[in-house]
Amino acid sequence: ADLSESAAIAGQAWDKAKEVIEAGQHHLVVLDEVTYPMNWEWIETAEVLATIQTRPAKVNVVLTGRDAPEALIAIADTATEMVQLKHAFEQGIRAKKGIDY
Repeated sequence: ADLSESAAIAGQAWDKAKEVIEAGQHHLVVLDEVTYPMNWEWIETAEVLATIQTRPAKVNVVLTGRDAPEALIAIADTATEMVQLKHAFEQGIRAKKGIDY
């Protein structure tokens, strides 16, 4: 896999997400698995934090992913650590495009 291409795609996805958050047209924006590109420094954590902190009041943002940066946890209204009880992969069900990736 070409990680520089993956980093560029993550950057483009973040640019779009930031645009959607700032536009204020949606009450809920979900950034699924966004902690990975933050931790890999593909997107700037400081920019994500600033965007969340200055978002329009009616916009709620949900971020998912393991190992959330401490700075993100600090500004979050709610932070949850999930524990896997059962996973489809363990039953031989492969990842599904649009659901798992």
